[in-house]
Parts: sequence; structure tokens; C-alpha cells
Amino acid sequence: MTLSLALKATVPAAFFGYAIAANLTFFSMPGTPMPVLEGVFDGKITHDIDTLYRDSLPHKAPAVGLIGAARYVLLDEGRPGVVVGRGGTLFTSEEFRAADPLTYKKALLEIAAVANDLQAQGVELLVAPLPAKVDLLRAQSPDADESRRLELFYSTFLQDLNELGIQAIDTRPALLPLSQPFLITDTHWTPEGASAVAQLIASNETLTGGTEQFSTQTDATTKFAGDLVTYVTSDALAPRIGLAPEQVTPYRAIAQATDGGVVDIFGNSAEGSEKVDLVGTSYSANPNWSFAEALKLALHRDVINYAEEGKGPFAPMQSYMTKRDPLDGAAQVIWEIPVRYLTDPAMLTTGAEDRV
Repeated sequence: MTLSLALKATVPAAFFGYAIAANLTFFSMPGTPMPVLEGVFDGKITHDIDTLYRDSLPHKAPAVGLIGAARYVLLDEGRPGVVVGRGGTLFTSEEFRAADPLTYKKALLEIAAVANDLQAQGVELLVAPLPAKVDLLRAQSPDADESRRLELFYSTFLQDLNELGIQAIDTRPALLPLSQPFLITDTHWTPEGASAVAQLIASNETLTGGTEQFSTQTDATTKFAGDLVTYVTSDALAPRIGLAPEQVTPYRAIAQATDGGVVDIFGNSAEGSEKVDLVGTSYSANPNWSFAEALKLALHRDVINYAEEGKGPFAPMQSYMTKRDPLDGAAQVIWEIPVRYLTDPAMLTTGAEDRV
């Protein structure tokens, strides 16, 4: 038996050993409610046991964390949802999802429908695709073939947008030279990555620069466990197995007073520069990455952030389109779209085919 195989057998054995001990402790505890045996025939006993274990099993949280930590240390593995790379770098398994041509086609149709709707209102749309983390972090990638596949997928997406007549900016060249464009144990980019993309967007011909003046106000440095750590172990145990907390320093762009000493709360300068609307995912919505703030600084224009966390790129855009006032909305819209969402049918809304 190889060492790897032996270790793969050891971790489950340790878990089942714990399970036996925990069950003995559990059912010997005074006052433990027992499932009703009559439920065997109607399925109720399954529900009762599940509720019983979920609510009352001792050591559950620490055990899950310990078993996860052991799996990571011994086997370089996590639970479903994460792919472990080199040097403690974690990747979401969503990036390794096989591309479904039908899902991708529907995503393109949805983007085209939005572009058509905005164009009918005289609005310019700029799509900002974000490459996959496993594409950019080649040295830490566990699978070189997947990295190359996702680079090709990103390039294909840009080409398809171009063929559809949709303005898109290639953000990959701005992110690729950075030493850390993405966080190590999190799915998201760093403030440095967000700032690099913001500066690239500002240099694009689609968006004209304004005359707004902003100062930068740095917020307190924040530490947190990356969102992929939960697929490995507990936040408390993570640092002990080399998964250190992430650390970022968010900042805000503060509008300066006009010559008259008044700050224009509607985001228009004295010369009448217009606001820009930003729509997207948690890459834009989460203030930790300061993307909207970086856009303000780079564009010298106010940026109204309509991005939402946890909903992918399509639902926030549909929400934005629903509440957008055609007569008072921004004349230019930036839509941030991580490419990994283009293969997730759960993230797509409906009716795009009918609007194209």
C-alpha cells in the first residue's frame, strides 16, 4: 500500500472512530430525546435523527474542523467546493466546472439583451470580464491544463462580445503582472487588482474622464478568513495549518468641494461631468476591495454602485434594469463579470432570448 493510499484510509478511519465515541457519549447523555421507532415506516425517523444530530451532537464543530485540517495537511484536499493549489493557495471548484455550451450561449444572449436595452435608451455599456484565479495564478495552480483552458475561455468570451458588437475591455493584461491579483484563500481580487483594472477602464475610449476631484481616505486594515477556508477547516484552526488570515486595507474616494465650497451630492462637477453606474458581483459590491472607489479616482467621475454580493452578475443587472430611470440614469454603465459565472446555469435569469 502506498503512503498516499494509507493516508487516505487513515482520515476516514479517524472520523469513524470519532463517530463511534461521539455516539456513545451522545446517547448516554441524560435527557437525550430518542427517535420514535414508528417513524421507520413513514420516513419521520430519518428527519428525527437528522434533527437530533444537527442540534445536539457533541464535538460536532470541532470534529469537522479537525478532520478537515487533517485532510488538508495529510492529503492536500478540502471538502467539495474548494481545490487546493500549491503554497496554500485555494481555488473555488466553480472555476473547474466543465463549460456547458448551452449555458454559455444563454449567458451571451442575456448580455446581448441588456446591451440592446441600454442602447435603446442611449446608454453605453462597457463589459469588464474578470479572468479566473486559476488562470492568473499559474505557479500555484494544481492543474496546468485547467489554467490554459480558462485562459482560452476568457479569450473566447472577449471575442464573442466583440462579434456581438458589445464594448468590452480586456482586464487580463492589467492583472497578470501583479504579484498578488487575487487573495490566497479567497475567491476575490485584492484592492491592488481592483485598482489596476479601474485604471485600465479609465484609459478606455468608451469612458471619458471627468473633472471631479477626490481625495483618498484609508480605512482601518481588516483581517478575515478567506471565503474558501470554510471548505477546509474552521477559521480558528486555519492559521495552524498554514492558512493565514487575509489582510486588506480598504479606502474611500471622498469628493472635494467645488470652487464655490460645496460638494455636489449628485455626482456632477461644475463642468457637468456625468456619473457612471457600476453593476456586478461581490468583486464590485464588497467595500474591502475598493473597486468603486478606485474607479472614482481613475475616472474623476462619481460612480454609483449597484453591484450585489452573492447573486452573480446577472441578477444584479436585471435588478438595476428594473429600477433604472431611462430619463435620469447614467449615460454609461460598467458591468463587471467574472468568467466563472458564465458556466453556472443557476446564475442566469430568464427571458433573455425573447429580448434579443
